[in-house]
Amino acid sequence: MIRSWTGVFKCAALLAVAFFGAAGGAEAAWVNSDIADFPAGAKAPAYHDDFHRSVNHDWLSKAKIRKGEVRIDSFSERSDEVEAQIKKLFKDRSLNSHEAALVQKFHGMLRDWKSRDRLGMEPVIPYVKRIEAIKDMEGLTAYLTDSRDPHLGSQLFDIGVMADRRDATNNTVAIATTGLLLTDADEYRAKELSPYAKRRKAANDEYIVKLLQKAGYDRKQAETMNEGLFRVENKLAERAMGLKEIYSPAAQAAIYNVRTKEQLTKASANFPLTAVIDSLGYGDSREFVLMEPKWLNSLNELYRPENLEDIKSYLIIRTLLSTANLLDRETRGWAVEHGNAVMGSSGAIPDDKYAYEMVSAYLGEPLGRLYAEKYADPKTKARIEEFIAKVVGYYRNMLHGESWLSESTRNKAVTKLDNLTVRVAYPDKWEDFSALDFKDTKEGGNLVEAVAAIADFERLRDVKLVNTKVDRSKWLADPQEVNAYYSPSDNSINIPAGILGGAFYSPKGGEEELLGGIGMVIGHEITHAFDTNGSQFDENGNFVNWWTEADRKAFDKRSKKISDYFSTLEVMPGVKADGELVLSEAIADLGGLSCVTAIGRGVPGFDFSKFFKAYARLWRNRKTKEAEEQRIKEDVHPLSYLRTNVNVQQIPEFYTAFGVKPGDGMYLAPEERVALW
Repeated sequence: MIRSWTGVFKCAALLAVAFFGAAGGAEAAWVNSDIADFPAGAKAPAYHDDFHRSVNHDWLSKAKIRKGEVRIDSFSERSDEVEAQIKKLFKDRSLNSHEAALVQKFHGMLRDWKSRDRLGMEPVIPYVKRIEAIKDMEGLTAYLTDSRDPHLGSQLFDIGVMADRRDATNNTVAIATTGLLLTDADEYRAKELSPYAKRRKAANDEYIVKLLQKAGYDRKQAETMNEGLFRVENKLAERAMGLKEIYSPAAQAAIYNVRTKEQLTKASANFPLTAVIDSLGYGDSREFVLMEPKWLNSLNELYRPENLEDIKSYLIIRTLLSTANLLDRETRGWAVEHGNAVMGSSGAIPDDKYAYEMVSAYLGEPLGRLYAEKYADPKTKARIEEFIAKVVGYYRNMLHGESWLSESTRNKAVTKLDNLTVRVAYPDKWEDFSALDFKDTKEGGNLVEAVAAIADFERLRDVKLVNTKVDRSKWLADPQEVNAYYSPSDNSINIPAGILGGAFYSPKGGEEELLGGIGMVIGHEITHAFDTNGSQFDENGNFVNWWTEADRKAFDKRSKKISDYFSTLEVMPGVKADGELVLSEAIADLGGLSCVTAIGRGVPGFDFSKFFKAYARLWRNRKTKEAEEQRIKEDVHPLSYLRTNVNVQQIPEFYTAFGVKPGDGMYLAPEERVALW
């Protein structure tokens, strides 16, 4: 993945050591320009001292983070272009498809503040009252197993269909933990919360109490209920996997725990897990994957009469949190204030941007179809597909040249590359949304009921996949997304139409811009097939070991050197980068840049200076200090300025293009340079 997503099981690798601290003086020379001050009149550093800051100096010194936002970067700038196009679709009455009707109706309801303010909390109160009315554990079980209730944010586990890791041609049903309000289970087990978690919890507490008071509880009741929620989360986090464990390569095996329905029933004696599964429609699955068996033990210990009121508080609060952005302006304003307190932003995004983001979040596929049909260029799609074939060809040569691999493993790597599925711009076939509908405000509907209808449609669509073959034509991203990704379960790279513009792609750009932009994106995603995650899956998406023992040890040694180097770099005062956390994405960056550099070597008259500058522009970024703290703690991607500087440091042509020599900030001795591929 090029930029941070909500994907769960990204990984990293091994512990860092300190000997890279003196490698060429990089730590002292580079400034974290994502958050650093840019005094008026300050001059750009030399390319050979801080390449990222030098190339992007003018942009970095002028870029302003807008109200309600936490960053501005190449992704947000391209997103603005896509957003401007999509906003025209909201007003285009010539569109007469069912998808257009859904999108325009939902958008109109979001912009109808008069009706939303008139309704206030009314749309969500019936759901709160139903939970409030639960008197005993039997009543709680009846609530959780009632398929007529949408359970807006108020289930105790997540469930869904996914490709079976043992046989990626078949679907199975996965059972996972719900998200925690402090994100990382390790925070709940720590003796003291981290500064980031303290800030987040303080913001949560204030926000939750406000929501509960508006829902009819007095302040004392609200505070007591919030404490109850935190006790429930503490229990659920007790044995849940923390971020460190989730992001480790070992997690790929740890989360694959096949269970029959009978085994689930036996393992969940208190909590009615299989009864809830049946009520949701997943009960006929041949088998299930229980991602965290230890977490299920904690859930069963929690599900007792003495914890009933705390569980009710948890369910009520989660219901309110999941619907706050769908209610009146005051409640929506509290959601904004909460986000600002956590992420260091200020003010609110404009109403039209908020509406666009909400439509894209809840109706991303129908909206994506409208966007693709109106704006995606088939010629661009064909050109990118042709270009990907070229990159794959060079990558094949690169794999054949990896002398550290045995012939057996090298051949299997090439086989995996040759079986890569390529998806560009938009799907070849679209999902059927004809069964989805909801009442608009004029018909007596409201946004909460609309979202409940969307959730029910999505659940029923998912249930239909139980015990079926995997549809490998199905996309997991929407065409309007400004991102790209690799999927190990079907060995595919996916390049949505949204990223085919801005700093990433211009049809008028030269070979240098093409390779430094979208070429790098493509190379990055291909490399994910061979990072610490993707390397555990074969050409068909099956979770199998295709490595010799010696080759895997060599892979781990080379990976560790990358992790170790990142862990020497100070990114904020007294804070080093977490090389373990960012390893998989760092490998993808390094492999992608190595591949497109190799292509450039074969182009007569290729201007490496122009190429590296185009690459550096991809990562220009300004964000709030609080957002940077979150990224350092939780994001598997290296910080933006490191994605420029660390990666170009490893390429010999960079040194030649910019005259980098020992003693310069960008210099790294050849024996200290890192690469996996």
